[in-house]
Amino acid sequence: MAYDDIAFDVIALNIDRALAPHRLMPPPVEIADLTNRLIDHGALLVGFVERIPETEHTVRAKGALKDWYDLTGSGPGAGAMANWVHMRALARMCRTFMDYLHEREGRHRT
Repeated sequence: MAYDDIAFDVIALNIDRALAPHRLMPPPVEIADLTNRLIDHGALLVGFVERIPETEHTVRAKGALKDWYDLTGSGPGAGAMANWVHMRALARMCRTFMDYLHEREGRHRT
């Protein structure tokens, strides 16, 4: 897949839904669905980030990659809010990856 084929608008909509305020927390079934979609989106974005030499990664991109592998390797913790918190962390990482790729792509297109 090419960079221009990434459905950034769809990814952004899922991120926005996942990061909605607590009072708009989706039901557990939607949290599970959003989590699965964010894992798919994140895996795609990580693939693009990792094509870039690590020496060119920003501090935020490096941190998000570390967190990505930690969270996707372990899953959510225990407790009533664990799935929601986990989903939101995945969404933040996806947003960081998107921001990094957009910033980098913008520099290379000018």
